[in-house]
Amino acid sequence: MLSNFFPKKLVLIILVSIFYYNSGYNKEIKMFKLKRPGGQPSKKLKVPNTIWVLLALASIFGLLLTKYCHTQLNKYLEVKSIGIEVQTPSLAQIYFEIENKTDFFIKRKVVVRIYSGNLELGSKMITAKLKENQTTGFVVTINFVKFLKEDETIDEISVRFYD
Repeated sequence: MLSNFFPKKLVLIILVSIFYYNSGYNKEIKMFKLKRPGGQPSKKLKVPNTIWVLLALASIFGLLLTKYCHTQLNKYLEVKSIGIEVQTPSLAQIYFEIENKTDFFIKRKVVVRIYSGNLELGSKMITAKLKENQTTGFVVTINFVKFLKEDETIDEISVRFYD
């Protein structure tokens, strides 16, 4: 509405001058200092300890609520059909499916780990974007920390949600 009344260049000049005035580059203009009614200059007020305690409690409550929501989501997500697509001495491709049983979109981090005996051969974290009421398949390529020998095999594949 004002742009129809004022020319665009005038509005631009006014905005630039306001920015220049507020930016502090003009040293000739003195800024006003607020004073208290008693004539003393304003001092920084200390935040009460009760506010700090309430802030800490609220952050702890938020963390616990997030953890609880993630554990509840695990009830509606199911990992199925874990298998090895390709295996070489230096890497393996793992295929797995995740079924989303909810009526809303879920985005979760998933950690895939490969074990040979007690030794973890490799791991990888991916972000799974799961559409509502669908099963989504994933193929993950994991490079091993050490090469597999001829007599070594993959004993366990772990697919878990990262909270």
